[in-house]
Amino acid sequence: MITPAVAFYDVVLWLHIAAVVVGFGSTFAYALIPTHVAKNSPRALPALLRAMTANDRTVVTIGGTIVLLSGIYLAADRWEFSDFFVAWGILAVVLLLGLTGAVLIPNERRAAEAADRDIERAGSGPVEFGPEFNKANDKLAKLGPFAGLVIVLTIYVMAAKPFL
Repeated sequence: MITPAVAFYDVVLWLHIAAVVVGFGSTFAYALIPTHVAKNSPRALPALLRAMTANDRTVVTIGGTIVLLSGIYLAADRWEFSDFFVAWGILAVVLLLGLTGAVLIPNERRAAEAADRDIERAGSGPVEFGPEFNKANDKLAKLGPFAGLVIVLTIYVMAAKPFL
């Protein structure tokens, strides 16, 4: 019997890893970039926040969905769903997708809308962001690193496969 040089499992594993990198990679900059733009180019902030929302709605959501579906295939093919690393991975992706849709995207929108109002109120003078913007931006600044921690811990759990 001739075995293929590359098994379908290996292609799905590649797709799974690529989807993690592409889908979640850009989110690591979310905690830094808005703060930098707010200080250095405040009038550009609404556009940046809308770009982050577009990225979350497309790249992150599609990437996360591919990670989840390919991970389910990988687990079903060679592992047990009761294995810790499999359960952790599924929980992590569901958490990240839920966090993106239920918390990050709405707060990005709120922050962009508040920034638009604050910029309009400032006229041609210096921009001072108000409490509504600061509240939404603070949530983003806290949840971004939390999501990053979940991603990094999940990569460790997938690589080390503890408790096997």
